[in-house]
Amino acid sequence: MPVNEKLMELGSWSFELVDETPKTVLDQIGYFGHVAFVPGKLNPAEYGDELLDMARYVGVVMGKSVDHLRKVVSGQGMSLWLADSDGKGDLIETPIQITGQTFANAIRAILGSGTAVVEGTLHSGVAGTYTGRHVYQSRHKAINFICTTMGAEWRVNGRGELDAGLTTSLYNETPDTVIVRRRPNRHTDGDDLSLHGLRGDMGVASDVKDWTDRVVLLAEGEGNAIATASADNPDNPYLDLRGQPIHRTRVISESTTAPGNAAARAEYQLAKYVTPRSALTLTTDDYDVSGAFAVGDWAWIYNVAAGLVDTQNEITFRGERINPIRMRMVGASWPIRRGMTVAYRGQDGSWLDLTPYVVWEGGETTVTVGDLLRALSDGSVEPVGPRPIPDSTIPGVVSWSLPFESGVYLAADGTTRAKMLVKWDLPLNVDGSTILDGDHYEIGYGVSPVAVDEWQTAYAPWGDLQAMVNDLSPGVDYDFRIRAVDSSNNQGAWSATQTEQTNADTIAPSTPAPPTVAGSLIAIQITHTLGMASGGEWNLELDLHHLEVHVGATNTFTADETTLKGAVSAHAGMIAAQIPAVGTVPVAETTARWVRVIAVDEAGNRSAASAAVTATAVLIDDAHISDLTVTKVTAGTVSANWLLGASIRTANSGQRVELNQTGLHGYNSGGTELVSLLNTGSFTLRSATTGARVELDNSGFRAYNSSSQQTVDIASSTGNVTIVGQLSSAFSGRRIIFNPSGTTDPEIRFLSTIGTIATSARIMLANSDSDWTFFKIEGPTAGGSPAQLHLSHGTGVGFTRLGEDSAADSYDEGQFIGLGNSYSDRRIWFSGRIKPANDSGVPFGHSAVIPGSVDVDGTAFTIFDGYYAGDPMYAMFTPTAGNAVGHAVTSNGSSSFSGIVSVGLSGSDRVTYWNIRL
Repeated sequence: MPVNEKLMELGSWSFELVDETPKTVLDQIGYFGHVAFVPGKLNPAEYGDELLDMARYVGVVMGKSVDHLRKVVSGQGMSLWLADSDGKGDLIETPIQITGQTFANAIRAILGSGTAVVEGTLHSGVAGTYTGRHVYQSRHKAINFICTTMGAEWRVNGRGELDAGLTTSLYNETPDTVIVRRRPNRHTDGDDLSLHGLRGDMGVASDVKDWTDRVVLLAEGEGNAIATASADNPDNPYLDLRGQPIHRTRVISESTTAPGNAAARAEYQLAKYVTPRSALTLTTDDYDVSGAFAVGDWAWIYNVAAGLVDTQNEITFRGERINPIRMRMVGASWPIRRGMTVAYRGQDGSWLDLTPYVVWEGGETTVTVGDLLRALSDGSVEPVGPRPIPDSTIPGVVSWSLPFESGVYLAADGTTRAKMLVKWDLPLNVDGSTILDGDHYEIGYGVSPVAVDEWQTAYAPWGDLQAMVNDLSPGVDYDFRIRAVDSSNNQGAWSATQTEQTNADTIAPSTPAPPTVAGSLIAIQITHTLGMASGGEWNLELDLHHLEVHVGATNTFTADETTLKGAVSAHAGMIAAQIPAVGTVPVAETTARWVRVIAVDEAGNRSAASAAVTATAVLIDDAHISDLTVTKVTAGTVSANWLLGASIRTANSGQRVELNQTGLHGYNSGGTELVSLLNTGSFTLRSATTGARVELDNSGFRAYNSSSQQTVDIASSTGNVTIVGQLSSAFSGRRIIFNPSGTTDPEIRFLSTIGTIATSARIMLANSDSDWTFFKIEGPTAGGSPAQLHLSHGTGVGFTRLGEDSAADSYDEGQFIGLGNSYSDRRIWFSGRIKPANDSGVPFGHSAVIPGSVDVDGTAFTIFDGYYAGDPMYAMFTPTAGNAVGHAVTSNGSSSFSGIVSVGLSGSDRVTYWNIRL
């Protein structure tokens, strides 16, 4: 059970665990975890994910086999994360269009984001650009297609990263391994100073099964629009029996290849088949557990007996001059031997050391050297399909074959339904040709006249010329239309609408069970549980309308018009709620009487008469009634007070209303109680149990949005009201709006009869930064900057600003008066309102007067006045150091000025200044 590596393919691995392996260890080995085979003895817990880089091979766990003989863990290589052997993987379902991109960018486009395999090293050096479209194929197939088209290769490393580029960038192009035939007692076996030697038995295979002199490639397109390209072998050394060059043309279908890539793909495919396929297999017992080579590297191959000699190439190996040929190692199979570390990485990133439980293997290493494996060479092509020309024919209009036939039937729920057999003639295509690709018919129907969006659809298979449309209402006019659809989903036009009336209900109800009867000297009362004579209760048909009561002198009397004494109401609602039909008919007789009932449906169909039952005089007048049940109550007006011992319900389950000893209750179709009015004074009214709804009960009123978030709460106990969302005093015109954005922002808007929310006056609490929260009153913004009043604590003792501003936090252009501490000093400043003018009456811009004071230390200083503008300010200042001292301004700037004093200030001495701009 060795590790099998294959270049740009899945590969496989498996190993056996000892019988004594604890079940807890086996249980931790989960599917899609990873196993790393690392040279040397290491502690997986210490190295963690570094093992993914150190490992000679990393595989994905795909199977566990445990029986009384063996415990085996198996899996495949890391390229499984792109696709497995069946092509299952991360499918590209949304088209990826790549146009004129470099190799690296094309690979990045296919990898995308959120995939198991991420970008590793995408090497430069791949010439040209790629254009193509990929959809409904695995990322493995798309990446392989781009690489082979542009002459590159790829691999997935132990960390699940894709490396791609030229073979010389991915693998060792300069051989450092020499493979020689096992030669006893020869000193050429083993390692040299710079070369690693593998000795063993060689097998050489060569054939021309795949040899081709011409490739025709079918790219994108269908029918006559297929893009094609071809490539010819310039060197054809083979002749047929007549001395002519042999012709072996290979047709390759690549339906996803763009026309611009077709020629390059044809040359690529031909290059794989222009020479005989040669491969060498080396079986060796000379195995270095650290890994002497990597699959994909080149190696020196030397075997004189097999003809593996290149006289143009000479190397010195272990003191002997040999002439090996240079070939590539495309596959290897090696045993898992003692001295390695085998570790499992769970999907949570934890590592488990399996080394103590592995059954170590012996045996030899097999290396496949030469051409790529045949399975790999054929992996990028697809079967040559028919590529049919798209169907452009449209089915013609279908004609009805009249008349239709109608009937009625008893549905499963006990109601009478109608059906209509519709018929039509075989249509032709619009162009008059026979329809050869017909797929089905679509039959539209509905109660006449049918609105555009109320058509229902039935389907009939192609080949049928009639269909039964069921579940129609009896005695109703229906509209019918039909159209044909072919296998390319080309739909014909709808036929003319045909209106037909369904048959009326002609199905009589089932024979009812005999009633329960009680008689008096003047009347007979019947009670019926609406069941069939065949057995059961509440199972008569749901289109029941009433029961006829017939009375005769014998038990063999025939029920007819002469025996009819009255009717008792009976319908589907009583059946659903299991309410018996109770009625009294006047009959003045003193002799024995017999009673039958007949069920009558809504269409007037009458059932057979029930069995006859006799009536006895058990009814007495009101003066002797001491106990009265509801079954004895005749429909009508009840004027007396009643004591209810049970409940009154409109149905047993589902949507219903129920009145019982606790109060009135309402339920929805799911049986959930939404309404309750209790005799304790408590009540609950709900429009729904979840989602958008309103609720009213003793505690107050509540409203919820579609996400079940509460948006309104009115508490009955405190009168407190909480509303989430916008609150307005009117729908339009002059109004006040709280939280105009619908959020919980502390803002009030005042709207006039004109204007919008965005331009209205407002009161709000705003933030300039993390240290500056201010209360702002702002006038309308329409027509210019708004007038504002700011009240804030500022960064020191706070400041107040009154005026207007073109930007919320800019104090250099607006018109305002500021009081307080704006930056690092207490001051009063004016902006915009002082506008001195020149001799021509043109006002000076940016005029301002800023007084202030600040503590100064030393004889020279610079004061930052906090006012920004393009023109400089001009300062005057007076030091207050206890004695008059000399002082002067040395420079003026747009946001600061500098000065000197004749006597050094102590740091607690202050300088009072006026800063003026005219």
